[in-house]
Amino acid sequence: MSMYDIHARDLRDAMRRLLEERGGGLSLQLIRLWQQWDDVMGPDIAPLAIPLGHRKHTLIVGAEDNMAQQELTYYTMEILERVNQFIGDDHFNRVQVDLLMGKTDLARFKASSHTVRRWQPPKPENLGGLEELLDPESPVTRCYRKYVKYFEDKTKG
Repeated sequence: MSMYDIHARDLRDAMRRLLEERGGGLSLQLIRLWQQWDDVMGPDIAPLAIPLGHRKHTLIVGAEDNMAQQELTYYTMEILERVNQFIGDDHFNRVQVDLLMGKTDLARFKASSHTVRRWQPPKPENLGGLEELLDPESPVTRCYRKYVKYFEDKTKG
């Protein structure tokens, strides 16, 4: 394991701790919950309960009509159990069932079918050949070697 790997791991751990301390851990878990709502709720509850959000320790779900709203009131303990188990914490202690009435659900957070393309830097025209001019022990030289290797690997694969 290189020194870079150790520092990157330390940075990831520090960022995760910072996010969790600031409440970001829950936010990230909730985004995952909204994305996987249908799987978490299962076929019996998912068609009835539409995720709308949360307020402190109250989970807010929407229902299409009064009948669905009434039926969801019988599922509130099951919804709480499934959501808290998914999050890995007993964060929510109440479910509020509202009629949708034009409210936007959190389905927009569901995993999308489109792929995100990462920007790739173009290969410089005269890449390579400078290594002999650089100090072999220099961090700049090590970085340059990795930069050249990146484009070599990219053209191979």
